[in-house]
Amino acid sequence: MEHILILHPLDSVLCYAIMKMRTKLSGADCRARLGASTDPGGMTLSWRAREPGVLGEFRGSAFRLHARTYYRNCFAPFFYGQLTEAGGGTLLEGDFRMNPFVRLFLVFWFSFLLLFGAGAIIVPAQAHPALTLSRGWLFAILGLLALLGIGLAQFGKWLGRGDQAVILAFLKSTLEATDL
Repeated sequence: MEHILILHPLDSVLCYAIMKMRTKLSGADCRARLGASTDPGGMTLSWRAREPGVLGEFRGSAFRLHARTYYRNCFAPFFYGQLTEAGGGTLLEGDFRMNPFVRLFLVFWFSFLLLFGAGAIIVPAQAHPALTLSRGWLFAILGLLALLGIGLAQFGKWLGRGDQAVILAFLKSTLEATDL
């Protein structure tokens, strides 16, 4: 896809893609069309979960969209967008990223792994005779927990692999938008 721009190494894990689109509609028309074409909130009623569609939340000119699914995937991409009036039309800028609570969870997960890893390196083993694990086992467990965190995020992204295309197609058709 031409939209993908990686700004930081962690963006490949925490962010999906950054994109810009332009439409000839006014900002108010864009907001009205998006509001009419999406279902509010984050939860889907189970009998409508298999219907294709997009769920949305709006705050002024800023909004968040995600694809409707019949299962819960916290790692699925959410589109965070902003509508800006520009030159007889509207500029739509946004990016695909994980839910903020999931991003925070991952930051805590890896921060604690780094903290315990640094503690095992800095504090000599003789200072903790009650610890029955050798340092090798401790680093192996920390490595496995790091792989578990990365694997969980990548598996969740894999489960939501089609969501980004659904949201992009929705935005292009609803707003009659073109890529910049």
